[in-house]
Amino acid sequence: MDRIKESFDSLPIAACFFDKNGVVRLVNRRMLALAGWLREGGIQSLAEMQSALDAPPANVRCLSPSLRLYRFPDGKALRFAQEQITTRAGARYTQVTAADVTELIRKQNQLKAENAKLAEANERLRLLLAQMPEIIREEETLAMKLRVHDDIGHSILAARRVLLQNAGLEELRANAALWEQSISLLYRSGQMTVQAEPLEAAKQRARELGVSVLLTGDEPQAQRIRALCALAIYECAANCVRHADGTELYVSFARRPGCTEVSLANNGAAPKKAITEGGGLSMLRHRIEESGGRMELRSVPRFQLMLSLPEQEEAAHESDDR
Repeated sequence: MDRIKESFDSLPIAACFFDKNGVVRLVNRRMLALAGWLREGGIQSLAEMQSALDAPPANVRCLSPSLRLYRFPDGKALRFAQEQITTRAGARYTQVTAADVTELIRKQNQLKAENAKLAEANERLRLLLAQMPEIIREEETLAMKLRVHDDIGHSILAARRVLLQNAGLEELRANAALWEQSISLLYRSGQMTVQAEPLEAAKQRARELGVSVLLTGDEPQAQRIRALCALAIYECAANCVRHADGTELYVSFARRPGCTEVSLANNGAAPKKAITEGGGLSMLRHRIEESGGRMELRSVPRFQLMLSLPEQEEAAHESDDR
């Protein structure tokens, strides 16, 4: 009998049995401790157990009446269950158990918190997707403005060069064709795509302005980085002619872990004062920083534009460019 009682006391749940008259017949240590919290003096009958659970004392908190879930002063949460059992001899008893569900509730609350975070993230994503058409339109507008700025500026400088050199009819016609291309850009957004070989295109446009582009170092292979470098060459070549009366643009590439560093300088006159970023440089900075890169301008002792262009996530960007 002692072994039976010892085994009953070692059960991982609190348990007790009441006979057909509702009198307690067997109870283990865990249930005795709970009974002491539920009712002063303990519980001797099924009616007392049910009354204590229906109206628990202040130190026992009912978490869910329907689930008969309670939190006790030791911080543990227990769920009570009641069922009728019948022995082989035909005797009927009422079994009352209380299982520790503290860890289950903790994990459930943690899951609720994670679900709340997920719902918040989903809502942010939904708002972002709803705004995506507007974001795309803004990006396309910015790209159009940058291309128009580049092409119109290029045409003006090319026309200035032609007029100053008293060029012949053929060169005048070629310059007029540049103007036609620039004007058509205002109406055809399809012209905004970057050319297949952006660096070669940038060198060609610089030559039309009378600027030779000299590249040194390992040229970047990623299309996105080449396109950003081309934009920088467009702007620096135009500024070389417009502000420095230069004829050569020096572009140096250097590979660094995770990025490509680019330096642009020219053989023109040094700036007389600190360079103020205008429309072209401002839009170039926006494109560089939008891609996760950095842009720095120096005026002393000579003009220098320095870029740091990250190489991560190239595949995704190149897919976007195409």
